[in-house]
Amino acid sequence: MAARQILLPIQGMSCAACVGHVERALLAVDGVQTVRVSLLTNDARVEMDKDVPWETLAKAVDGAGYEAAAAVEWKDEYPGLVRAAGLTLLAGLAAMAAMPFSDHHSTGMKWLQWAAATLVMAGPGRGYYVRAVQGLRHGRMDMSTLIAVGTGAAYLYSLAATVLFHGHVYYEAVVFIIALVLVGKVFELRARRQTASALESLVKLQPATAIVLRDGGQSEVPVHEVRAGDLVLLQPGAQVAVDGIVDSGDSSVDESMLTGEPVPVWKTAGTRVSAGTLNGLGALKVRVTATGAATTVSQIARAMREAQATRAPIQQLADKVSSIFVPAVMGISLLTLLGWLGQGAEWGEAVANAVAVLIIACPCAMGLAVPAAVMVATGRAAQFGVLIKGGEALERLADIDTVVLDKTGTITEGRPVVTEFSGTPEDLPLIAAVEAMSEHPLARSVVTYAGGGGGATAFQAHPGRGAEATVQGRRVRVGRPDWLGVDSAAPISATIDGRPAGVFSVEDPVRPSSKGAIARMRAEALDVAILTGDAEAAAQRVAGETGIGRVFARLLPAEKLERIREMQAGGRKVLMIGDGINDAPALAKADVGMAMATGADIAVEAGDATLLRADLNAAVDAIRLAREAKRVMKSNLFWAFAYNAVGIPVAALGFLNPIVASAAMAFSSVSVLANSLRLRGR
Repeated sequence: MAARQILLPIQGMSCAACVGHVERALLAVDGVQTVRVSLLTNDARVEMDKDVPWETLAKAVDGAGYEAAAAVEWKDEYPGLVRAAGLTLLAGLAAMAAMPFSDHHSTGMKWLQWAAATLVMAGPGRGYYVRAVQGLRHGRMDMSTLIAVGTGAAYLYSLAATVLFHGHVYYEAVVFIIALVLVGKVFELRARRQTASALESLVKLQPATAIVLRDGGQSEVPVHEVRAGDLVLLQPGAQVAVDGIVDSGDSSVDESMLTGEPVPVWKTAGTRVSAGTLNGLGALKVRVTATGAATTVSQIARAMREAQATRAPIQQLADKVSSIFVPAVMGISLLTLLGWLGQGAEWGEAVANAVAVLIIACPCAMGLAVPAAVMVATGRAAQFGVLIKGGEALERLADIDTVVLDKTGTITEGRPVVTEFSGTPEDLPLIAAVEAMSEHPLARSVVTYAGGGGGATAFQAHPGRGAEATVQGRRVRVGRPDWLGVDSAAPISATIDGRPAGVFSVEDPVRPSSKGAIARMRAEALDVAILTGDAEAAAQRVAGETGIGRVFARLLPAEKLERIREMQAGGRKVLMIGDGINDAPALAKADVGMAMATGADIAVEAGDATLLRADLNAAVDAIRLAREAKRVMKSNLFWAFAYNAVGIPVAALGFLNPIVASAAMAFSSVSVLANSLRLRGR
């Protein structure tokens, strides 16, 4: 049975430890193969080898102390969080203002502070205590545990000081800690929204309605009621609601929102249009090929969601640390309490220092350090026309030092033109009939040169070599001269019933952007080579025009694969860029495979990355972005670890007030997100 995927929105996660708890709970369910939990998007992507009821998965999540919700039940927590943070902050300021009046003799003021702290803990802060209790019940510890134990200890000590021995109280610290944690979550959630802005803009690209032409009239209907095969009218200036093929009309269409290409593309009958793109001044009638989730923009959005849920290898370090981090901090806090008491400190001072250790150590920043950089980087890459399939692919792309390019359709336009045919006019239609059955760009150039073709039967393709078929009772073979036993430097030769039937001279112009892009690759210290099945002369011509030093020509798909293996055996990290069809084995073997794609022909499920526009400059931009993203990941992790490495001992030694510790903790994750957001400008 094919693997089945389901997306579970999850509430209650607050740190890297939570991610691990949810993953382990779901992996324990029979039938679950893999689980990818994202702290940024608050969901889990579950892959199963059999049908597992949604209720079973939700029960596993609930059993771990978190809450799984159906997508339709998902609520935006931002407005409520802003209100809770604001009210708690006001309560904290009021409690702090009352501090000068709460000396040993002002019992009434202490009870007022107690009331404020109790209301905050029972109201805005309640979730942390509920999750902490659930966690202890299930044998897990996370950020909620640290906050609940820290503020709970300060609260209980203060209550004892109020009732029993009239000592100093820390009610204002309890209120302020919760307030600052909530304020930090507000900023964090806002920053998360910014990291997901590219994905959100993709989702919003498709209009809700389309104008359908039926029974001689037209009517505006919801997009979900449009079906493949319908004819829709695209008015001037309108956004395209469906994927389709132009039936009639001429207009330029702005595809920059999908491909990053700023120049509008001219559309005429037979050309494709994609949902989310913007029509120019002409009117078009479009025959629908896909709607809703099947459209290109929906595929890209889905691929981006999956990409942003995948882990970069560097994340494994944070995962290992976070799995033991919270229990270790609890132990350090206990040692801090005992150490201060052993030194003769008062209970109030010892408790305050132990609480500061718990609060400063919340591992929020660790859980966000890598996913935040991955989300921003993949979103930014999509804006300039490159779809990167997740954190692992992004990190591998940052490490590449060799770029291997297919020639036809990658460096060149991919629209070869026959310039000369050495055969007879009588043989040309027979040859064109075979080539009309093939999808190869060279085959299409022969059909165009002949003015069309058809009537072939018993067609058989030979990848990397050519094709053969029966036409008018004669066996016609077309392909590489060496495959047909013909001595020629031309790229295409033909035989009819075994006799030579001529050769075709073909030229495929180099894309205007290719030379500059390859120069930029060399400037990035990348070694560039051509891998092609075309003739040596054609490959050398392209290499000469673009400044590429190494050329491997006349290669079959298996031979391209072998060249990639040889480079990797020599210690090279290889990026292969090709058309995604003939180059499939090489693309799969390369450290990063990047497929060229245009319009609705995009194959977003295959490979590590996809070029959404036919411009190698986008690939260079992606490489530079990946390198910068990896630097950001490393710096995020460094500061997340350094923050705790410095903060915990400082708190344990008594140099950190619990309120200051809560402020530092609250904004540590915000700083990680802010650092990641710098990638949006790359």
